[in-house]
Amino acid sequence: MTYRLARRWAGTTLGLLLLAVWLNLATAGDAAAQSAWVGNDHAAVRLITAAKATGNDGALVVGLQFRLGAGWHSYWRSPGDAGFPATVDWTGSTNIATSTLSWPRPQRFTLLGFETLGYDSDFVLPAKLTLSTPGQPVSLKASVDYLACAAICVPYHADLTLAIPTGPSAPTEQATAIADAEAAVPGTLQATGLHLVSTGIIAKDEHHATLRATLSGVKTKLEHPDLYVEDLAQGVSAAAARTETTPDGTVTLSVPLTGASAAELSGKPLMLTLVSDKVSAEFNANPSLAKEEPARTGIAAILAIALLGGFILNFMPCVLPVLSLKLLAVARHAGMEQREMRVGFLATAGGIVVSFLVLATLAIVLNAVGASVGWGIQFQQPWFLAAMALLLVLFALSLFDRLELNLPGFLNSIGSTESKHQIFNAFLSGAFATLLATPCSAPLVGTALGFALSAGPVEILSIFTALGVGFAAPYLVVALFPGLARLLPKPGKWMITLRRVLGALLMATALWLLSVLNIFVGFWGTLGVAAALAIMAATLAFEGLRRLRFTRPVVIASIIAVFAISLAGVPDASSNVAETGIWRKFDEAEIATLVASGKIVVVDVTAQWCVNCKVNELAVLDKEPLASKLSQKNVVAMRADWTRPDPAIGHYLASFGRYGIPFNAVYGPASPKGIALPELLSPGDVVRAMNEAGGLKTVAAP
Repeated sequence: MTYRLARRWAGTTLGLLLLAVWLNLATAGDAAAQSAWVGNDHAAVRLITAAKATGNDGALVVGLQFRLGAGWHSYWRSPGDAGFPATVDWTGSTNIATSTLSWPRPQRFTLLGFETLGYDSDFVLPAKLTLSTPGQPVSLKASVDYLACAAICVPYHADLTLAIPTGPSAPTEQATAIADAEAAVPGTLQATGLHLVSTGIIAKDEHHATLRATLSGVKTKLEHPDLYVEDLAQGVSAAAARTETTPDGTVTLSVPLTGASAAELSGKPLMLTLVSDKVSAEFNANPSLAKEEPARTGIAAILAIALLGGFILNFMPCVLPVLSLKLLAVARHAGMEQREMRVGFLATAGGIVVSFLVLATLAIVLNAVGASVGWGIQFQQPWFLAAMALLLVLFALSLFDRLELNLPGFLNSIGSTESKHQIFNAFLSGAFATLLATPCSAPLVGTALGFALSAGPVEILSIFTALGVGFAAPYLVVALFPGLARLLPKPGKWMITLRRVLGALLMATALWLLSVLNIFVGFWGTLGVAAALAIMAATLAFEGLRRLRFTRPVVIASIIAVFAISLAGVPDASSNVAETGIWRKFDEAEIATLVASGKIVVVDVTAQWCVNCKVNELAVLDKEPLASKLSQKNVVAMRADWTRPDPAIGHYLASFGRYGIPFNAVYGPASPKGIALPELLSPGDVVRAMNEAGGLKTVAAP
């Protein structure tokens, strides 16, 4: 019995030994296919191999396989504004001559104002290894450092080992994962059928530029394309690309660059990587300075927008200072014959259009000399404010029947004296209405101006003309259909009273201009200009009662004094927008830092001469309930004063394609580039933008 038990025990032991050997042989290949995971639930890495043995061709393909937890991401070889890429050191490995690490195409992350590139799910970095002695076993030792981020960033280190025996090069279960990763590595342009047409750097300002790359040979539309830029200097950031595609298969990608001027960036070698849903390729470029080419497509649509925008301008708050001129232009036609009425309204429309052409010419000249161009910039000049105040006083005196405005001498031979003066006055009314009612932007006006002022002289003239025609549309309609003027009451004493009222309103408008002039020349300078205008007005008023020999010298001296004081006055620095109440002084460079710390930033660009801006401030921004929301701890309110010329504010507006005010933008962690708001605000507009920029419902809509 003992013998039988011994035989049974020996048989069982032998069976178990044979089973263990079989299991060991069956799992040997899989064991050689990967190392153990090193890391935790948030991030871990291991070595994997595509072949069970070294084979005889002298090369191996292995991979660093990263496992990321939900909400965690790691970085590409060029991480962008933050982070660092994974690194691997093969020191200590045996039978390895060289190694080449490849990077599958990444995706873009915009987080807290930073643009980064990387991976937000499991990924593999393929590595091609050449063997010192083909056919011999390989012992891999990889020292890996990488960064994984979620709400916080954690640096990881892993020491990995993997032994690959000698033998036939059969594929492992990990071969597919490595092959997929290799397929995701961007190839060459030639391999994708694309051809690089040109690259260039377009100047914006001393801290901003645009990299533009044009490619041809695109057979199908690129879905969700982007262009990643490498080898930029420290501190230079590249945002997501904007794409324009033409029917002939040419695509242009424009990448906004921040942190350097075009001159600093041009001529520097760069590595560019094109990525889309189905195509990816990398290529070298050495972009030189290039000139922005205005988009000429859609000019008809822009002209239509300009026409409508000019018409809307008639109903904006910024026309309040010249409402008296607009009423006068209509009232003076009461009781006229149809022909006279038509000519009068056409003259008013002509004054408007000619004034817009004058503004267009000024914009073209400023563009040509490289000066800052903006809508309403004439109000930034003290001589313009003084000149308009002077002309308004003269116009008011004519309504008080204390002054007769005469035509230039070369027009004296045209028509009767009465008709000449009517046409001249109508023309002046249109011109004044334009020059005084255009310090503020309006819906659609900003779009048209952005297109015009970033283009050439032809576009500027065309679009400004369309704006003028739109602004003059009410007068043109009545000129075409004079029967509409029959709605006006018949002439009578009411017209004399109306002239006096409108004259008083023009005097009030002149006082408003003097209040703006105070910012440039100070209190005493403004008082001097007001005194000179008062002396001139009194002299001209008495001239209507009796002949005064000194009228002309006094008027000439007053005009000289007005301009001399306006040009030589000392600005009143105390009137600048400073840190008052909830509003902090505007600092564009500080916005990114505030957003990176999780703040919501609300920017208001205003000016003392911008009536629309004051309406926004009084009715929305500085009024409850929005004022309380702007006072919250996670909100920073900034106010910029564009009353006087300021190139920094001009460049800031241009970065949004805007050239006029009012302008408001909201920044936050979810919208680090800013959300531009409409010209006329409502509390709901601001709150919705704050919610969107914050990424969470941080404030409640009023």
